[in-house]
Amino acid sequence: MTRPLTKPSDRASAPRSSAGYVLGLLFVGNLLNFYDRALPSVVLEPIKDEFALDDTQVGILSSAFVLVAALAGIPLGRLADRVPRPAVAGWGLFVWSAFTAAGGLLTSFWGFFASRVGVGIGESSYAPATGSLLSDLYPSERRSRAHSLFMLGFPIGTLLAFLTAGGLTVAFDSWRAPFLIASVPGIVVALLVLRIREPERGAADPARLTAHAPREDRKIPFLALMKVRSMYGMLIAFAGYNFAAYAIGTFLTPVLQRYHGLSLVDAGVVGGVVVGVTGLVGLLAGGRVLDRAAKKSPEARVRVAAVSLAGAAVFSFAGLAAGQGALWQLGVFLSLGYLLGIVYLAAAVPVVADVIRPEQRSGALGLLFAVGYLLGGAGGPVFVGVLSDHLAADSASAVEASAHGLRTAMTITVPLAFAVAAAGMSIASRHVRADRHSMFSKEATE
Repeated sequence: MTRPLTKPSDRASAPRSSAGYVLGLLFVGNLLNFYDRALPSVVLEPIKDEFALDDTQVGILSSAFVLVAALAGIPLGRLADRVPRPAVAGWGLFVWSAFTAAGGLLTSFWGFFASRVGVGIGESSYAPATGSLLSDLYPSERRSRAHSLFMLGFPIGTLLAFLTAGGLTVAFDSWRAPFLIASVPGIVVALLVLRIREPERGAADPARLTAHAPREDRKIPFLALMKVRSMYGMLIAFAGYNFAAYAIGTFLTPVLQRYHGLSLVDAGVVGGVVVGVTGLVGLLAGGRVLDRAAKKSPEARVRVAAVSLAGAAVFSFAGLAAGQGALWQLGVFLSLGYLLGIVYLAAAVPVVADVIRPEQRSGALGLLFAVGYLLGGAGGPVFVGVLSDHLAADSASAVEASAHGLRTAMTITVPLAFAVAAAGMSIASRHVRADRHSMFSKEATE
């Protein structure tokens, strides 16, 4: 039995270094999460050439691990509500690192496909377990900043993948090299995560919430989560955001290579700036802004995220609509769109923690990530790939058909997905206050 990091009686005196160490270690694991996740996108053209794939097949390949993550996220989230969360996160990290290495070793398309499925199973455990764990280390008014620091693993890991995967591919004359190299630190960090002490569930929540916590032997129906009305808006928002983010993550490098004529390495650098640098700024600034809004009212944090997503829709359209002679336009406006969009990630977990009881949070986050990955993360690359092939088939120019088809598909779908996410957060903002009141009421435990 793991010892709690803090006890209810000594929450105020618990050393901050413990929470900081856990946050830092989980951040490193998340960085590796997104590094491994981004590798196929960065070296997509060599993979496509080796296996003779079209864009539809590329979309299916990119969505393989996401689809499995969606299906596995719910039971693994529920598991994290019942067993120590560091065990769920640590073993998940170990599994996805091992399958990342397998992707660099297996030589057939179906072998590589299976390795991405394995990565999806491992990664599906990480977000629900760590999101719930961090919510027990930081109070509501500090959760957006804490989670934004954790989510820095997204832009930094993606940036490192964009900056290094192309170079490693060229240096070793094989797109498989980055997969093998990336697996080593993942296994090391997994062993450290397994040594984290489990914090008391609800340790950072007000005493009036934990005073009425259900007994350990009381079963909480999973369907009770769907009585929380703001969850519906959150599910819509996460699906929309993931659709846009995964479409960009999968096809930005091919757009830069095909439509704007960049080399693999140069496309990786530009893609790294758009996805990595702006994501870094968006999370750091967004976490602070969201926590300030949360101090005003429960729904203010949600409204700020909704406005940011609406801005992302406008700027991403302006960037993706750039012509072949206006690479600067794509870089500037798509960067601004991505910066505003990623603010959502600093809001998602804290909002769930604001309306869901501690003993249900991992399951709720598993549901959120499952729907987001299934409809958005898996659906985005596949839908864009199918639309790209359809538009290319209708093009009069066979030489530029693939380039124009993909660029047009991205210009249509990405801004629309960000707009759907903004609508979802707007819906959620209408119910957060009532749902939070219900969470604190004694009836919520009965």
